[in-house]
Amino acid sequence: MGFLSPLLAATNMKETIEFYTKTLGFKIGMVFPSVDNPEYVDFSKDGMVLMFIPASNMGIGAEEKLGTGVEMHMQINGDIDEYHGELKGKGVEIAGEIKDEPYGIRDFTVVDLNGYRLTFNQVSKTAKTCMSCGMPMTKPEDFGGGDTANLCCIHCSKPDGSLKSYDEMLQGMIKFMMNSQKLNKESAEGAAREHMAKMPAWSDRI
Repeated sequence: MGFLSPLLAATNMKETIEFYTKTLGFKIGMVFPSVDNPEYVDFSKDGMVLMFIPASNMGIGAEEKLGTGVEMHMQINGDIDEYHGELKGKGVEIAGEIKDEPYGIRDFTVVDLNGYRLTFNQVSKTAKTCMSCGMPMTKPEDFGGGDTANLCCIHCSKPDGSLKSYDEMLQGMIKFMMNSQKLNKESAEGAAREHMAKMPAWSDRI
């Protein structure tokens, strides 16, 4: 599987390095040409990578505001409550307090010194995930047949709680991919098959 590494503009590269390493606890990767004169730097945390270059290198003036409309969602390892408390104790600007979302995610949002919003998240400890599609299940009505012991969600289950067939699920997933991601049918089918191949309910189809 590939991964996405956003390239962002920084008003002050040295301060950005300090913030991401000392405050947010990211690991510094490549710096070019040097830490004393950084024209490029990347940071990583739990497999995620962010890259920065000076705003001036992107043709962005010092008077322009960075980060407007940019929010990155980053799924982290470890204890999210401890991480939230750690950042709050360091005085990081918290734009959205930690909370459990109705779709089974626990998250909080911070703002970095360039104005970018970072939403750190984890699957809520109280949530189970569907073995067929991966959807978090937090309420009884999320479970197939309304049975909280069911390993699959309502969307993947028949009215009696039994699992739909692979072909039924595949067609439903293709439609979902086409509607939600605006993919053509061929691309949606490829994405659907790839996603379902990772789900425990369909491991025997690999």
